[in-house]
Amino acid sequence: MIEGKRVLAIVPARAGSERLPGKNVRPMAGRPMVEWTLQAGLVSTTIDRLVVSTDDPAVAGVAHGMDVEVIDRPAYLAGPTASVIDAIDQVLETIGGVWDYVVLLQPTSPLRTAADIDDAVALCEARGAPTVIGVSTMPKPPGFYGRVDGAGLYRKSEATPEEAVVINGAVYVGRPDRLRIDRSFQTEGTLAWVMSSERGWDVDTLFDFTMAEALIREGLGVQA
Repeated sequence: MIEGKRVLAIVPARAGSERLPGKNVRPMAGRPMVEWTLQAGLVSTTIDRLVVSTDDPAVAGVAHGMDVEVIDRPAYLAGPTASVIDAIDQVLETIGGVWDYVVLLQPTSPLRTAADIDDAVALCEARGAPTVIGVSTMPKPPGFYGRVDGAGLYRKSEATPEEAVVINGAVYVGRPDRLRIDRSFQTEGTLAWVMSSERGWDVDTLFDFTMAEALIREGLGVQA
């Protein structure tokens, strides 16, 4: 809880994964990958209620084993084109109640810490922002980035240091009333919670998974 405000955290973990099948429950440093996100949510001092939205019995089993509530995701919200905002709506309608903040914690970001969650919510509250999204600094300085044009020529990037961040998917904070109107965490007035590229590491491929596991073994993640 934060200053009397109620905070709901949702971990969206559908069964399908085209590039790395079963990644949410694939063993990562001795735990199913989704467990790292659930543990961060449990350690958080801000979250009042943590739930998992899933159509995957294996994910549900991991959540139940940690005493985390599971909301069954219907088939129409389980495909690769399903809207995460629609999934949030379904969770809110299912559990009811009044919530001041919704926090979205994707299981593909196993290295975000409990402190990242708490500080992102605190930032949203302190600044009166409609939403806060996690962003990461780029792994290389801006001068290293560029593009290759149609003729195969290298063109230097025009990005400035102030622009050199990327949305990492690790933590999203939003006010339910604004999410229902804007249908996105990216809206007018959105603030950024800046994280290192390591803590914001996103798992989509086997390479990403292997790197995340190595970083966890080095001691990153979860702790407040």
